[in-house]
Amino acid sequence: MLRSHWLVALSLVAVVAITLPSLAKAESSSPPNVVLFIADDVSDEDVGCYGHPTIKTPNIDRLAADGLRFTNAYLTTSSCSPSRCSLITGRYPHNTGAPELHTRLPDSQIRFPELLRKNGYYTALSGKNHMFGNKDRAFDLISSGKGPGKEEDWVPLVQKRPKDKPFFFWFASTDAHRTWQLNDAAPQYDAKDAVVPPYLIDNEPTQNDLAKYYHEISRFDRYVGDVVRELQSQGVLENTLVIVMADNGRPFPRCKTRLYNDGIRTPLVMHYPKGIAWHFPGGAVQPLVTDRLVSTIDLSATILEVTQTPKSPTVQGVSLVPLFRNPKADVRDVVFAEHNWHVHKNHERMVRTQ
Repeated sequence: MLRSHWLVALSLVAVVAITLPSLAKAESSSPPNVVLFIADDVSDEDVGCYGHPTIKTPNIDRLAADGLRFTNAYLTTSSCSPSRCSLITGRYPHNTGAPELHTRLPDSQIRFPELLRKNGYYTALSGKNHMFGNKDRAFDLISSGKGPGKEEDWVPLVQKRPKDKPFFFWFASTDAHRTWQLNDAAPQYDAKDAVVPPYLIDNEPTQNDLAKYYHEISRFDRYVGDVVRELQSQGVLENTLVIVMADNGRPFPRCKTRLYNDGIRTPLVMHYPKGIAWHFPGGAVQPLVTDRLVSTIDLSATILEVTQTPKSPTVQGVSLVPLFRNPKADVRDVVFAEHNWHVHKNHERMVRTQ
């Protein structure tokens, strides 16, 4: 168990546990690693730790239990490629040069992984790309992934990484994107256990559709767990920031491509034992949960700060590191999101306050 492992270590330093060193003065001389997991088309309420009664995501749930879970994390758009281009640049879609579906990210746009490379990091992308071709200056290696969800080469890539460099992995699944591809890598669900949102027709076809969607979420979770266990076996999990998120909401009406919560709010979990504070009420370890507004353009600034990599002035996001120590810290006043073109043009904008 991850928790029992950490509790042993924490008990040895209980006296000073409440005083965390700054990230700039990390206990280890090794620079921190980063692994970013991106699910495809998953709404925040469709993960176990967010309260879904049916969908099984034990690996993500464990990361949340021992890390930091965000309940008000918003994407900048609810569409595959513009969401990813916004994430990798730390810029709003209308500023990336790729604000619409299937638009490639221009070479002129700075990608935060290229800054990590310049800072000595090994960087690799595996799975869904949807931003550029199979070669890009931001990554030492780009793989299209293997298996129905594009996740089957994730563990081998972690095993084969250069051992003399800190690393950044961008692991992007195609789970849970239509069309459904079921296999034995995750549980299959009974349609009668589907939780039908109130804006969908509650009938057998919808229930069957949701059950297949649930399967792909659990498959994504399975491979997240496989990678985390590999990191632990290599002895590097303690010094690795693990982030789990999705690119947009579930692929159902009123969700994906829309600026309603089920389209634009993402599950967001961070796990980083050396950087995220712990609560000790009554001596018990408690997971941290924050309801502060955050945006996915903030992830680039966060990763760059954690890795002590100089931030490009083009990055529009803010660092979420203050929330690592105080989940009530205010990092931004508003979040902004937009929709431009996915299958048809439909310009929409969203501004949300705390």
